Amino acid sequence: MIKIKILNPTKDRNEPTFRPFMFIENRLPDYSIQLTQSDDFDYLIIGMSDFWDMSMTLEDSVDWGLNNIEKLSEGGDYFLFDGFDSTSMLGSYEVFEKSNAIYLFKNQMLKDRNQYKNKYAYGKYWFGTGSGLDVSYDIPDDIWSRIKLSGFNLGCQLPDYHNHVQISPNKENDILAIYQGVHPPVPFNQVTAPGIQYTEHRKGLWDILKDYESKYKILTGRLPKEEYIKELWQSKISLSPFGQGEICYRDFELMQFGTLMVKPDMSGIKTFPNPYIENETYVPVEPDWSDIMETIEKVLDNYKDYQYIPIRFREEFKKEYTIDNLCLHWYEIFNSLDTITNEE
Repeated sequence: MIKIKILNPTKDRNEPTFRPFMFIENRLPDYSIQLTQSDDFDYLIIGMSDFWDMSMTLEDSVDWGLNNIEKLSEGGDYFLFDGFDSTSMLGSYEVFEKSNAIYLFKNQMLKDRNQYKNKYAYGKYWFGTGSGLDVSYDIPDDIWSRIKLSGFNLGCQLPDYHNHVQISPNKENDILAIYQGVHPPVPFNQVTAPGIQYTEHRKGLWDILKDYESKYKILTGRLPKEEYIKELWQSKISLSPFGQGEICYRDFELMQFGTLMVKPDMSGIKTFPNPYIENETYVPVEPDWSDIMETIEKVLDNYKDYQYIPIRFREEFKKEYTIDNLCLHWYEIFNSLDTITNEE
């Protein structure tokens, strides 16, 4: 039995990061893994709240993180866990490459390592450049091989996502674009500052839709939760832009209520579980929205031909998001370690 201690599992950002572990905790022993809070453990998992301080400059945060890890790990074996819902390596890579961590875990990554060589605002390719903190990473083989998928993403966060309602037979809305369009004011720091890029991506889509309000029934802006759910259920298409990360809670709300999702292309992103299959579980568009109306018009003009997509998303979700799949993912991680014997 491999004993794993998660350090400070409820501290700040660590809580949503490690929440899926709580859902599978009772099943993990069937896969020879046990979570413990005792000092009798084999490996320590350190979440981002203990190696990344976003109120500091990037350089100061890295120095603080490395010093804190050294104190917390006490020379033992440990993993780092970047729980942000983005492929960006900002903040975690800088610490990982200088640490003695066995692996760095991320919820999602870019499939093409070379894409990390391009400079992007805050390391997020859909934000473009010109942020004042444009970063790039030339990741060598030995480090790339030690950056692993966590087995978690936002689809693992809430058990309610497994509850699917009957799809509305009479959808009155053509296009739903209900989401936070303007990033709320936040104190400047290295990660949460990209309000300008966030707003340009999301509000920019609203601006495009304005020119088509006479042709289609379009809902934009924000709505109270209950009203949003009602309109979502009655919509043929719902748009799900990227936010601070590529995967959004909205993606799974659309699935719950049987609405076809149009979303920036996910084919270059690696995550597990992965329910995103182009033109099968969602309809992809360019992140800059250059083909958005062409795509929407095609879907709405041939809507009957696309009605299978929300159903297919549900099928893929049920297949991928299971407790056993998540447990098996972590079993395979430990089984691949040189320090683990077959007997263990």
